[in-house]
Amino acid sequence: MIDENAFGILVSNHGIEDEEYGLERAEFVERFTLFRSTLRELLLDRSPGAEVRALDLGHALYVEIADGDQVDSPVAWAREARNRLSAAGFVSVAGVTHGGRWVDETRVGWLETEDLGTVGLVNVSHPSEPLRRALYLDAATRRDEADDSSGWGPGTYVDVDAIEALGIKLKNEPTRLELAGAAFVRIGR
Repeated sequence: MIDENAFGILVSNHGIEDEEYGLERAEFVERFTLFRSTLRELLLDRSPGAEVRALDLGHALYVEIADGDQVDSPVAWAREARNRLSAAGFVSVAGVTHGGRWVDETRVGWLETEDLGTVGLVNVSHPSEPLRRALYLDAATRRDEADDSSGWGPGTYVDVDAIEALGIKLKNEPTRLELAGAAFVRIGR
């Protein structure tokens, strides 16, 4: 096992709740299939790096790339994902994160499955800070119906650690959005 730095990119369907509960079954299946195929086409057209690991979460796609293996800016890739989703009629969230992840150098693939009696267990990752931060971000953008707060809303967000790792110089000092030990800035609506 080694600990290495990596970038994470999460692209999420921000309107999934409204679609799932507001559309007829066939319409909803068509919508989430379109969401999925739009992002898969982007992965085929423009892979963000070498040895990319991608995880389909149903409502979102998470992509992870070792720091140094990116062939394109993770921020540019996230923006392109949102542009394509917007053209397909989706309201989305994209987040770029950075941090340490644990990798088994002897493991060939990213996915492992095990049968634990009657339980089918899928292992998709060793501990990954970029993945955890991406999930925090996705949750922070959602509306809390209990107190009717709006959350951060749709947009493109970048972890301040990713900004530093990419050497991005921001034109102004944006508002930092902090949660669970991570800090993000919104770089696009």
